[in-house]
Amino acid sequence: MTDIPSQHTTFLDQPPSCLEFCPAAPDYLVIGTYLLSETPSKGLANPQQTKTGSIQLFKLDPESPQLTEIHKVSLPHAVFDLHFSPRDPTLIAIATSVASVSLYSLKSLQNNDSTASNPDIITHLTTIPVHEDLATSVLYLSWLPPAHLTTGHNYSHDQLVTDGFAVSFSDGRVSIFHTQPPSHIFSKETMTEIDLPGEPIEVWYTTFHRGRSSSGKRFLMLFSGDDFGSLRVHEFAGDGGVNGDGNDEGQKLLVDGQFLIQTREISDRGKHHGAGITAILPLFSDAGKTVLLTGCYDEYLRVYKFAGRGEVLAEKWLGGGVWRLNVITEVEEGPLTTEEDLNVRRARSYLILASCMHAGARIVRVTCSTGGEEGLLAVKWDIEVLAEFTEHESMNYASDVWRGNGGAGSGAMHGSGGQDQLQRTDRDSKLLCVSSSFYDKRVDVHYARTMALRNAADRHHIGGHE
Repeated sequence: MTDIPSQHTTFLDQPPSCLEFCPAAPDYLVIGTYLLSETPSKGLANPQQTKTGSIQLFKLDPESPQLTEIHKVSLPHAVFDLHFSPRDPTLIAIATSVASVSLYSLKSLQNNDSTASNPDIITHLTTIPVHEDLATSVLYLSWLPPAHLTTGHNYSHDQLVTDGFAVSFSDGRVSIFHTQPPSHIFSKETMTEIDLPGEPIEVWYTTFHRGRSSSGKRFLMLFSGDDFGSLRVHEFAGDGGVNGDGNDEGQKLLVDGQFLIQTREISDRGKHHGAGITAILPLFSDAGKTVLLTGCYDEYLRVYKFAGRGEVLAEKWLGGGVWRLNVITEVEEGPLTTEEDLNVRRARSYLILASCMHAGARIVRVTCSTGGEEGLLAVKWDIEVLAEFTEHESMNYASDVWRGNGGAGSGAMHGSGGQDQLQRTDRDSKLLCVSSSFYDKRVDVHYARTMALRNAADRHHIGGHE
């Protein structure tokens, strides 16, 4: 394992809680912040607490590599989470500490263009109340997937019959908010809310995924993880059945003007995680089973199979609470199921960026292999830590990978050019990452050199997420 030094450090005026590169302008990074201030109150044992925050736009020069602040929007509330829309790569949704979701757009003042590759301003569009109790924090946000989006960063412009997001709360609730076509206006009045109650505890993470049944039909799934260590899934199908009844079933999000019918809700009741679940990353689905990566406060990264009952396929201690997981690349060498020679080894490998709280960031390779001497039915999962960033002096809550100009991962996430881009990255032997440190208000840029990139360049296929 390699310890990666920082190439550039930027200090903010507030602690960074989340960050993400802009898919429309890959050199531009948006950072959300969260500042908790305490003021002594006369006659009260506890001081009065105030949460404020900001969203900040930075530009990364991949050659230097340095970050330059472009624009900042100060906010009267904290920012817990932010994500760019899979439909509009200039649209950002932020989850706030005051029970709301706010939408912003990256624009260029010079060109008056929201699709410009050189944005210089963050513009507020609307704020949507998502909970009746304004003291309830929105902990995480997940956009509804476009028709062909599964997991990872696929920024295609497929037209949805509806648009929206799921949000999780500190009181245990998960809610879906979606638009009603033909209108795609985001507002409390025009959007429909679907409440999915859970246990009365923080739900740290929620994410959509398109599952695949044993008959090959697709259906929508919503995973969530709470502070009890329980993983919960809601399954939806348009005709009231799990599998749907059409070839494209599972791609639709509205049927006869109504959101998909929930067909099943399952919880593993905290049987497989030793603490709160803080990250869920679906890898693929096949034959009614979905394989996930999960992060947990107990400092373990797990490969987890969900098929009604959960099963841990592999786990690795990473030294800090595994707060966030990002796919850098996915590579497949041959199919994982075949009737050909059972002694032929086949593998699917994922390069993962993990934000590990007090332990810093990790680059991890997760590999599933079949075949070889033990035969095709023997499936082996392996987790290997390739590199770590340990210069952070406090909590690493957010990290991301630069994907511009052939950066590693852009082909796998965007669905084209992956082989050439990985080979280019292999020649450069560099993977450009940005990570953050909360209490010391620090953002670092790192160049990672890992054997995983060289191995990935030799593969003959870059797979999309299923």
